[in-house]
Amino acid sequence: MGAVIGIVPTARLFDTDDPYKDQYIFVNNYGKRILENGGIPLGILSADGKVAEEALELCQGFLLCGGSKLWSYHLQVVEHAVRQGKPILGICLGMQAICAYFRIREEAERRRLAGDTLALFEAMKQEKFMFNLPVAHHWDVAINRSNIPDTKHPVNIRRGTYLYRTLGADQVLGATLHRYRVNGLPKGLTLSATTADGTIEGIEKEPNILGVQFHPEVEEDLRALFVDLLEKSCRYKGGCLAE
Repeated sequence: MGAVIGIVPTARLFDTDDPYKDQYIFVNNYGKRILENGGIPLGILSADGKVAEEALELCQGFLLCGGSKLWSYHLQVVEHAVRQGKPILGICLGMQAICAYFRIREEAERRRLAGDTLALFEAMKQEKFMFNLPVAHHWDVAINRSNIPDTKHPVNIRRGTYLYRTLGADQVLGATLHRYRVNGLPKGLTLSATTADGTIEGIEKEPNILGVQFHPEVEEDLRALFVDLLEKSCRYKGGCLAE
């Protein structure tokens, strides 16, 4: 049996008075990449932005998906994975969630605070803390099934990083679909990839945390990232059983 991978979706919550507009959005390609590489995708849902820890305990690893807004449940999943030593692959917003978590830890240390990461996240949002900054020309093409090559740009990968060893290249073409980029590299993470304009496109913390700003789920060429997630998740406490 393959590793159970928690798929952490994007959400549209509380934008209107219509309760049926509060939605979690699972994009097919994320689950598809897990299934085709031997894993078992498990959708992670929250209630008003909070995930049941029992649901997280069912997973050997996590895939944090792209999206438009960071929610408390993203940070909850990252914190669970970090504390339990479970592998994470963050894509686009998922990478930004990983960076936000480590930024919050850094800020807690600076403020000499101990305790609830999610509470500090909400406080920092109220303070208008800039976890991410706007960036131009990283989403110039409306993607469809036939124009994926038109969305790509060169991503420069640092030699010696885990991302470099995983992809086996110092440059890849990654689909770029974002209008924000992380506001610097927080303490505790390693920079693994950038673009020509200095945008951070890859972060990591060996052995279990990997994040990319580009979108490997839309193509076959970068499947090594999903294979790596599944292999590490299988090793987590003997999480995979032989057929």
